[in-house]
Amino acid sequence: MTVDIAGSDTRQLRQLVRSRNDVIFEIVRDRICLREYDEGHVIHETALATEFRVSRTPIRQVLQRLVYEQLAETRNGVGTIVSYVGPQSADMLRFRIGLTRLIADLIPLQLPSTLGSDYARLQALAGLLKPESSLKEAWDVWRTHHEVRNALIGDEALRQMDDTIFFRTARSWIDWLKREPMAMHALLVEEIAAVVGQATALSAPELFRLHATHLERMLARYGAQDSK
Repeated sequence: MTVDIAGSDTRQLRQLVRSRNDVIFEIVRDRICLREYDEGHVIHETALATEFRVSRTPIRQVLQRLVYEQLAETRNGVGTIVSYVGPQSADMLRFRIGLTRLIADLIPLQLPSTLGSDYARLQALAGLLKPESSLKEAWDVWRTHHEVRNALIGDEALRQMDDTIFFRTARSWIDWLKREPMAMHALLVEEIAAVVGQATALSAPELFRLHATHLERMLARYGAQDSK
């Protein structure tokens, strides 16, 4: 019997490469969402390769993924630039609301027993946000809230779509967060508190409908003016 050591090593190496690429992708994606890389910013392969100490090949893969996620686009003679957020951002948020309600009707899994503790931790994090909190501190809480909720989606295709739309709409509500940080924090804290208060009785559909209602309130407060 021959043990395929080379094949095993190759699989481990591929897993390592995927993990490294994922980390780089998430860092660059966060920079786009926070507008550290703003609309039209040219994302230079060489600079990122130097920063992350990798070859340009994984950086190209990261940039291709950003283009696929519609967070960036390729321009002839320029390279890869951060995509522009147009007046359709409110429509994209409406789509996200519809998707959340669809997930509420189709989610196949029961909520985990850790839901209460997960949301209690989120409540503690959100409660620390102040007017003077940095944008990144606020973003970390919002993104963690998304990750906890997104992990509850049992269908992989729906989970991936929910994740993609969250980041695709992020730059719009990040602008709202800059404009009225405490009003946005209040919306987040209220939703989390509602889940904590009902954690033992809340069903998965009810949690997602609660989130859809939260998004509708956000859209009603900010979406109309940004569509003009």
